[in-house]
Amino acid sequence: MILLNDDFSSIVLGIEEGRKIYDNIKKSICYALTSQVGQMLPFIAFIIFQIPAPLTSVLVLYISIGTDLIPAIALAYEPG
Repeated sequence: MILLNDDFSSIVLGIEEGRKIYDNIKKSICYALTSQVGQMLPFIAFIIFQIPAPLTSVLVLYISIGTDLIPAIALAYEPG
């Protein structure tokens, strides 16, 4: 941590801001992991049970980008 002034109360503010950032990153990662499980289940069933694949990998990627990107960004910029 680098202090830009002689006021040690800025350390407390820096730690609080770091905790907010850490919590927001943790929320974003948890959201991304839980939303991806639902998209991976059909492919796991395809591998284990030998049923036909419902979607191609490219279509799943497009769906993932379209539906998961904006909520994950919103969670990342959520105020503490």
